[in-house]
Formats: sequence, C-alpha cells, structure tokens
Amino acid sequence: MKDFPRLAQSLVMAHKALMMYTIAHPQAQQAVAAAHALLSQWLREEEKLQFVVVGPKIFAGGEPQDSRNTNVVALAKLTTDRAVSGLIFEIGLSQDECLAFLEGLVLKPQRLDEVGGLESHLRSRFVTHIKVSQVRYKEVQEGEDEDETPVLDVVPQLSEQDLARLLGEALRAALAEMKAREKGDGPSDFPAAELGGLKALADEFGFGEGMPSPGRLAQIRKALQGLEPQEQLSVLQGLESLPTSPGGLAVGMRALVGETLAAALATALSRGVPWQDLQQPLTEILRPLPERLVILRIITARLRAEGQDPAPAEAALRSIAWDALSLEARLVKAMEEDHLFELTHDMRLALLRELLALRRFDEFIQVQEKLAESLRSEQDEPRRMAARTLSGMARWVGEPGLPPGSEGPLTEALKAHFAWEPEPATHSWTSQGLESLLEALVLRGDLAGALADLQELEGLCAFLDEQHPWRQEALTALRMVLERPHSLDAAIDQIFAPDRDAVVRDVHPYLEALGDPMASRLVFRLEHELDRTRRGRLVEALRSMGPGALTSILEALDSSAWYLVRNALTLLSDLGDAGGVPAVAPLLRHPDIRVRRSAVRALWKLGGPLATPPLVARMKEADEETLQEILFALGQLRAVSGIQAVTEIALGRRVPQRLRIQALETLGQIGDPAALPALLQCLRRKTLFSSGEEPPIRLAAARALATLGTAEALAALDKATKAEPKGETRDALARVLGPQGGA
Repeated sequence: MKDFPRLAQSLVMAHKALMMYTIAHPQAQQAVAAAHALLSQWLREEEKLQFVVVGPKIFAGGEPQDSRNTNVVALAKLTTDRAVSGLIFEIGLSQDECLAFLEGLVLKPQRLDEVGGLESHLRSRFVTHIKVSQVRYKEVQEGEDEDETPVLDVVPQLSEQDLARLLGEALRAALAEMKAREKGDGPSDFPAAELGGLKALADEFGFGEGMPSPGRLAQIRKALQGLEPQEQLSVLQGLESLPTSPGGLAVGMRALVGETLAAALATALSRGVPWQDLQQPLTEILRPLPERLVILRIITARLRAEGQDPAPAEAALRSIAWDALSLEARLVKAMEEDHLFELTHDMRLALLRELLALRRFDEFIQVQEKLAESLRSEQDEPRRMAARTLSGMARWVGEPGLPPGSEGPLTEALKAHFAWEPEPATHSWTSQGLESLLEALVLRGDLAGALADLQELEGLCAFLDEQHPWRQEALTALRMVLERPHSLDAAIDQIFAPDRDAVVRDVHPYLEALGDPMASRLVFRLEHELDRTRRGRLVEALRSMGPGALTSILEALDSSAWYLVRNALTLLSDLGDAGGVPAVAPLLRHPDIRVRRSAVRALWKLGGPLATPPLVARMKEADEETLQEILFALGQLRAVSGIQAVTEIALGRRVPQRLRIQALETLGQIGDPAALPALLQCLRRKTLFSSGEEPPIRLAAARALATLGTAEALAALDKATKAEPKGETRDALARVLGPQGGA
C-alpha cells in the first residue's frame, strides 16, 4: 500500500541522521536502509515515483499531497532550497544510490552549487535511478482540474565541453571510493582504480564502439591531464575495468596511455618521488599492453627532455620480459649466466618467493648462498644489492615455510657483514635484516638466542680498529628492537610457562639484561593484570631484575591501583635501601589500609632508624591495624625515640586492650630502662585502696619487664609476684619470672 507521507518521513529522518552522524554510525545506516526499503516497496508497485513541487503545491506519484503534513513539506523544502523542483525515482534503485541522494541533500545549497548542483552530484556518484527533472506546466484555465499533475521532462543539459569536467569528476569520485574502501589495509601508493562506473557517463554522452572524434579525444586528454600524478597512475592501472560497451571511452583512454603515463612519471620524479616507488605501477600498466615498446619510447623521450634518467623505465620493460620466461629459464639466467644482480630487488625477491611456494628448497638455498657470498665482494654495488635482498628475506623468518637450514646461515652471514661493512648505506640494509631476525627470535620465544646474537654483535664491534658512529647507532637500533612494546610483551609472556626452573634459567637473565625498559613494561603489565597468580609471576620477574628495576618500581608508587602500589612496596623492601624512605613515607596516609600496612613494613626494612620519625608521627592518626604494624616496626627497630608515643598507648585506659598489650610488648622489645615506670604502672593490681590493671595487661607488662631484663626490672617483677595472692595470676607471673625469681 502506497503511503507517501510515511515515505517522506523516512527520507527526512534519514537526512537528519546523516546530518547528526556519519554513514558509519549504526543509526545513520539504519535510517538510510529504512528509507531505501520504503522507496523499493513503492517502486515494486509503480516502477517509478515522480515527486514534483510547483509553487505551494506538492505532487507524488501523480497525486497531490497535503501541504500541512510537516514531513512532506520538509522534503519539499530540502529539494527546492537546492534549486530542484522535480525528481524521478526508478525501479532498480540501490541503497548506495539512495545514500548518494541523501548526502546531496545534506550538502548546503551553496556547497552543492559549487559542485554543479544536485544533478552533477548524482552523476559523479554514478546514480542512474534517480533523475533531477525540470517541470513543465501550463496555466490552469477555468474549468480545468487544479490538481492536474505537472508533466515532467528529463532535459539533458550537457554539451561536448562538459565531457572533460564530468569525466574528471567521475574519475576522482572513483579514486575517492577506492581509497575509502582500502583505508587501513596498507594499500600501495598507486592502487588500481575501479572504472566500471563510467558506463553511465559513456551512455549519457552517446559514445560509440570505435575511436572517439578528435574533439572528444581532446576532452578526455584534458580530463586525464587535470589529475595528480598518483591519480593518473591509478587510473591507468585500472584501464581493464573500463566498460566494454559502449567501448569508445575505453578506446580513447587507451590511445592516451603513452602521453599520460609519461606526464605522470615526469611530474612525480620532479616532485621527488623515488623511482623505486614508481616501478610497480609502471610495470602493472605496461604488462597487459602489446604496444608497450612504443609507449616506452614516448616515456623515455619525455624523461630525457626534462633531464630525467629513463633507465628505470627501461628496467621495467626488462622486468616484464623476465616474467615471461619460465622458472627454469630464469634460474639458468640468474645462476649460470650470472644475471642475478641485473635483476631489480623486487625481481630477486619474487624469484625467491616463487621457489618457496613451489618448495624448490635446494634452488632457494643456492640463491641465498650466492647472495651471502656477494657480501664479501670488494665491489660496493654487489654488496649493496645482496645486503638489501638478504634483508628482505630476513623478514620472512617469522613466517612458516622457510627451508630447514636456511635461517642459521642467513643470520651468520648478516652478523659477519655487520661487523666489517665500510659503507653506511649498505650497512643499513644489513642492520634492517638483523632487526627482523632478532624480532623473530623474541616472538618465537628464543630469548637466549636473541640475547646471544646481540651480545655477539656488540663483542665483534668492540674489537674494530675504527669505531664508526653509524655502526654504534645501528647497534643501539638493534637493542631498541628488543625494547619495542610487542617484543617486551612477547618476552614477558614467557614467564607464565609452567616450568618454573626453565623460566628462572632462560627468561630471568634476559629480563635483567634489558634493564629499565623491561622493568617499566613489567610494571605496566602488573598494573593491568587481573589474575592474582599471574601477578605473582610478574612480581617474581621484577624481583629477579634486582636494583635495575628500582626506577620503575618507585614510579609505580604513584599508581591508582592499590595492588600495584602494595606489590611495589614489597619489591622495594627487598631491593631498595634507605634512599627509598622519602618516597614511601607519604603512603602511610594512602586511602587503602593494605597499602598503609605495606608502607610501614617497607619503611622499617628500608630505612632502619631513619624510619622512626615518620612512623611515630603517624601513630596518633593511624587506624588500629596500621598502628599494630607501626608498633611491631618500632619494636624491631628498638626505637628508643618512640618510647614516649608507645607509652601513651600502653597507659591509655580508652585504648583497645589488644593495642595496649602490643604496646607493652614493644616497650620490652625496645629494651630501654626509660620504659620501666610505665611497665611498673601497668603491673599494679587492683585493690580496695588503689586502681590497677586487668590481668591481661599486668601479664603483658610482666613479659615486657622480663624482656627488658635489667636488675631493677627483674626485682620489681619478683616483688610483684610474691605480693600477688595465690591463684592463676600469681602462677602466670611466676612462669614469666621463671627461674630468675627469688622464691
């Protein structure tokens, strides 16, 4: 059932969604899909929908619409604001075409005018099932139906001179669509364009099957010359995708390949684009063309005229001829006729790749051996080419498929060459190859091998007569390969292996050798690890690094993750010294009690007597559990300067009994006679005439006196025991006093 107000509402809502979001947003996608579904439903019934605005009147499908309906009026305003009074939607309309139409309405009228209006916008997006129409209507005479639907004509407004402009717009639109589609996939700089959408333009201009007229050919040339060099190369690589019917446009564009390609190469080179970046697109363009020799002459003439070297273009032609040979013929040329270094770098790698794919391992190793032998050549150019190709092969080590016995000789050849190569440019290729090999070792878990290779290179370079700065920089770069986040993570993952002995033997030395970068990454992993068992392994790994991990551990004290701070305090207690006291002391006020208690333990272990002032200063404000830790710490430190603060707790009648008992034990552990008065006071028992303490406090005071062990303390304890009435308390005091008592 046709319901245009509902369709208008759907289109208006889709327009609003695109205004608020991008098409990538689910709401926008859903709104466009809903609008397309309603349009398709209408077109299945009618095959065509005409939408016309004539003054205040609105027509759809031949019927007048209610001008009071807000959605119908909103749709009419969107079109008339953009100088469009009529539209025709035809059966076969795709969702992409619906989206292109709505995106045209999203453009502001001024911006739409700059690109030639809605009609030009739709044409540039290859929309063929929506047409912008001009309205021809007659004045309503008396007696005629005022609601008669206007007659619509689709009026072409194109001249021959529009071809260059519209073809240029269509080519750029195809290139933009290609880039959007391939974004994030690592495309080449000059990917082939998809040009099948130019059929609509070829049909519209009435192209035939043969060569276009000279005038049209000039317009095609103008469109191609208006593109940037990289755009020209992409278009020329996509010639095979041009529409075959009508074929005239494809014939015309192919006729201009030579001059267009020559112009693209000359301009790109003049802008500093290196030949190596142009080789692949040049080869891809020339390969399918039988007239490539003629085109090459056009290119070389243009390059020579502009002072450019045409040799790489000639090399591209040789590459095409090389590819036409059988594999056996290519092997003969490369190995027996010694043409290996007449090939380009890409051609050598392609040959090796083909041998791998066919599992021709013997021939693969023969080529590798020839390249390795060339590293010892006295001539610079063979060494450079061999180093570059071996570096490219080194990137394959992390992939499955290399023949057995290939990796070891490759590594040894590059290590030996690294230590003596006198040319920095050639040496850089060897360095890149070794970087790939080291990274592959780490990623596969061979940490000992990676460390041994790096240390061997450092040792080789240490004995050189001439210490080149660039060689030392290359060594630094190799070490940095091991310090990349994914390399560090690959090494750290090895500590979770079930064989703990193997981890200690093989992994921990590697972690220690990497020093602070590894410690920092371990702390990062520890902060984000949710599993307690794995956190324990990470703590063990940090502890195994010794003092080299201290900088990262100290930085971890500022973390918002309480468990990381607590683990850092534990590690600091084991690895640090008194220099860590200033960093730990503020954590006595940490909001998490587990951290506060760990901070107390870390302070007295690290600082010894230096820990006493911050611990004593915190006693009055500390919670009970933290205070217990502080009392224990002061006892371990025999902190005489803390006696007064501890005594206040021991004598405090409102202090919980367990804290008073621990305070008395601490006074005994401190072992200073200054605590004697407080201990004697707590030893007194209650009588009718004097206040005293409960038995648990008295016994704690007795134990402290016994621990104090001075003659005065023991005499006081003996006297109190004798004065105690018979019973459990006296027996307990006697046991505390032991054989040192008098009776």
